[in-house]
Amino acid sequence: MKTPLKIAVCEDFGADAERLVSLIEKNGCPAQTVRFESGGEFLKTFQEGRYDLVFLDIYMSGMTGVDVAEAIRETDERVVIIFTTTSEDFTREGYRLNAYKYLLKPVTASDVADALELAQLKRDKALGDTCTVIAGSGAVEIPLYELYYAEVFNYRCLLHTKGGRIETNTSIDNLEKLLPRPRFLRCHRSYIVNLDHVKEVNGNGDFVMTSGDLALVRVRDRKRMKAAYEDYLFAETRREY
Repeated sequence: MKTPLKIAVCEDFGADAERLVSLIEKNGCPAQTVRFESGGEFLKTFQEGRYDLVFLDIYMSGMTGVDVAEAIRETDERVVIIFTTTSEDFTREGYRLNAYKYLLKPVTASDVADALELAQLKRDKALGDTCTVIAGSGAVEIPLYELYYAEVFNYRCLLHTKGGRIETNTSIDNLEKLLPRPRFLRCHRSYIVNLDHVKEVNGNGDFVMTSGDLALVRVRDRKRMKAAYEDYLFAETRREY
């Protein structure tokens, strides 16, 4: 039996929240759903990894769904965020905050099924994929989601991960062969980035990582690398894993 999805429904209008929870239950996907009537109430208990999927009403009183999404993304880049709304006016904000879908109210069973499938796929991908490198005196297995980027520094390959920096004997060329495309992109002779952890492309065309670090992009390839990043984001929203 699959591990239940951990779902939060953040909606201040009771009828909309009840409809959404009912559709989740009727879908049949194993799920543990918690309701919140405001963004502030939700954020009081939120922490990284607590949820696989968060439904956010954009037009909540007090903190809007966009406000809540911004707070979520400060600590959790993995969780799937789905906006529920009566308008698509916030599409640009959703793209910036890596929200995966906009569901126009009234939400349908098909909408919910797509969201649950997306969250399941993304969770399984994050939990199931690893790479093994040689570091120190032995092999180290690294969950791919926790690998932000790799760089060459002083002729050594450094892996920047959620748990800290790992110095490996594996060359960056061999590492590139180990890491799956298009999720991992060789953007420079000295850098490989995990596109799941790219926050933005700066004015110089380099990648700003969610950790705040900068990953350089080859000058002659900046246009192509930016396009690869945007294509990856678009593919993720369409569940092309």
